[in-house]
Amino acid sequence: MKMNAEELRPSLLGQQDPAAALDWLQGRFLPVLVGELNTPDVRRRLGIYGGAKIPENERNLTDVRNRVSLIIEYETARIASQLLEDAGVKDLFLSYVVANRFPDLEVRTVKGQRGLRFEVKCLQSIAEEKSANFDTLRKDIHHRTDFLLVYLWEWHFDSADVDWDRAPRILKLFCFNASAIAQLRDWYWLNQPPGDLGDGLQGFDLRYAVNCRNGKYNEEEGNYGKLLRIWTDEFPYQPNWTPLLKRTERDYLAFKGEVVRAGFDTLSRRLLVDFAGTKKIAPITVGGERVGWQAGSAAFLLAARVGGKRKGEGLFKDLGLERVVLFSDKYAWVEYSIEANGAVEEVRRGTKPKQFTPMAGPA
Repeated sequence: MKMNAEELRPSLLGQQDPAAALDWLQGRFLPVLVGELNTPDVRRRLGIYGGAKIPENERNLTDVRNRVSLIIEYETARIASQLLEDAGVKDLFLSYVVANRFPDLEVRTVKGQRGLRFEVKCLQSIAEEKSANFDTLRKDIHHRTDFLLVYLWEWHFDSADVDWDRAPRILKLFCFNASAIAQLRDWYWLNQPPGDLGDGLQGFDLRYAVNCRNGKYNEEEGNYGKLLRIWTDEFPYQPNWTPLLKRTERDYLAFKGEVVRAGFDTLSRRLLVDFAGTKKIAPITVGGERVGWQAGSAAFLLAARVGGKRKGEGLFKDLGLERVVLFSDKYAWVEYSIEANGAVEEVRRGTKPKQFTPMAGPA
């Protein structure tokens, strides 16, 4: 998609209203950026070579994910600046922000004028606890120019011009108006305080969110701002909806669903074939929505999509299944055996995908 200076300059300098800027970013600029990030030329700089192992313990695995995230952020700035230069825009570039916590990147002119600003988060799809936080206070966010970018990525073992063992691939890039999603986050958090506040209040000071336990205040370091806990569908306390806020809710709920489903799909492709002892897996859909994957008489299903074991028993029977593994949205799992008489018996369970040994079936 060819881009020109006439659209790049006003868009990146923040001369559009927030909704129009979001349209342009989602529909024009960011798809080009993702296309470039997924080229072999970029992916080779993030590849794993020569049989190098990725650590499995949680601490070092987190370090690997953080490093991938940081490099994706750097590549975002590099590629965006290159797109500007290729379009003949010589006086704009993306700058790394080193002086503050927010944002990560911002558009600058050679004279220092500031344009759009971007906070960048990256989530590996297969991670059971996708715990990146967006906790910047609304007072530090400009409603017109600031945006949250969330990359969803995963290791791919595809062949390319470069002989890597594996290399990250961007599955999707999500973009939100930062002020609007922060408004949803704060409304949700403030309207579900803990039950043990005592005589205190939950709220904000000038630096961060503050919670209270039994009248004692401390900085909130738990769930505030976790990307998959910002908002929930049909929350009983509704904000004053604006078109941009309603759009943000719609985009956010779609984001949550896609992130969980992408990780589940990755797990299914890696584990179901060995578990079932067959080479092919096929999607399972209910009402037009993919709820799982089947291989022979075995299946992996997302528990929330089929209503759990009790509601899913009819589906198990219709598909002729003998073994079923139900995964939660955090990929904790329970394996069931379906007996000849239709009885569904639990075989084993685990809290993390790495605890799942594919070849171990029911006794």
